[in-house]
Parts: sequence; C-alpha cells; structure tokens
Amino acid sequence: MKQFFTIIALLIVSLVNAQSTRKIIKDFDGDKWIDTVFIDSEAKKLFSVLSSNNYQRVSSFKIRSLNFGNTLVDTKDGFEFCNDYDRSGWINTFTYNPKEKKMQLIKISRTDYDLSSTTYGEAVRDGSGKSSINLLTNTYIGDFYYVKNDKLNKLPTIKATMVFTDTYLYCFSDQINFDFEKQCVELYEKAKKEQ
Repeated sequence: MKQFFTIIALLIVSLVNAQSTRKIIKDFDGDKWIDTVFIDSEAKKLFSVLSSNNYQRVSSFKIRSLNFGNTLVDTKDGFEFCNDYDRSGWINTFTYNPKEKKMQLIKISRTDYDLSSTTYGEAVRDGSGKSSINLLTNTYIGDFYYVKNDKLNKLPTIKATMVFTDTYLYCFSDQINFDFEKQCVELYEKAKKEQ
C-alpha cells in the first residue's frame, strides 16, 4: 500500500512539472557557456542571466497580469513566455540580439477566447481569434471568427503593418501585450464592419 501512494505522489509531481516550466538553462548567447532565463512569480518579473553580460541578473518590468498558468517554452533561438489573461492568451517570443547583447522581444502572438466552443463548435475550440506580429518586420496577421445572426463566420485574414519600439527583456512588461490587443481589436472591428 505504501508503494501505491509513493507511485501516485510521483505521478502528481511529474504532471505538475510537465505542465509548467519556470526556468530554462541553455546557451542563449552562443558563447558555449550556460545562461538562464526564469520567471519569478513573487516579483512578477522575467529574469535573464547571460554569460555575455558577466552573469548579471537582468529583470523585466513588473508583469501586472502574471497568471497561474504562465510558462516558459524553449525554442531553437531563444524562448517563449506564455501567459493567459482573462479571455486572452499571449505568447512573447524572445531571442538573443548579439549586437545589443540582450534578449530581444521579436514576436507577440495573441489568442482570443471570446466565443464558446460549446455554442459554436470545433472551429473556435482553440480560440475565436489568433493574431501575431513579427516585431522585426512590423508584419501583423490576424485570423478571426465573428457571429452574425447567430451564425459563425470567418473574417478574411487581416494583414497590416504595426510598429512598436524595440523591446528587450530589461524593459519588457505586459503593457506591450495590452497595446497590441488594442490595435488588434481596432483592426478586427474595422474588418467586421466591411462584411
């Protein structure tokens, strides 16, 4: 019986650890020395510790809407910071900028969860709208659903230019996500009126 409870406890710990990565340790700056990025939930900040910066701890600004499900995802050239807020979810993609010797925000992706998949089916199961901006090229793409006369409709893909100032981890906060959301909603409302 004791072995049974030990196995159950180990499974629970494994599931909790598999769902959330709070720290990534790898060579982000390409100098073959180990670097670290992590989320500090108490401080509500992202941190990076890079060998190319003599292992100085660099923090973001406060992330006011840091929710329980936030996580870091390792990518080939950097990492993604994923954070859901209310009816939106954001992914902020960072990579190392060798010229500036800093972790730079290069992409923002956003998902809306405004429409119920129970009411409108599989098309909106993973979100009723998805949008992203490549911050290096200022290229915005948005794909959204909307409801008219109780019927689900798909808007044509929205393509636009959207400009934000260069953002690095040391000056990052989730305010950029809310600014991005505001512009997304404006483009969405305009496209909806044209239908």
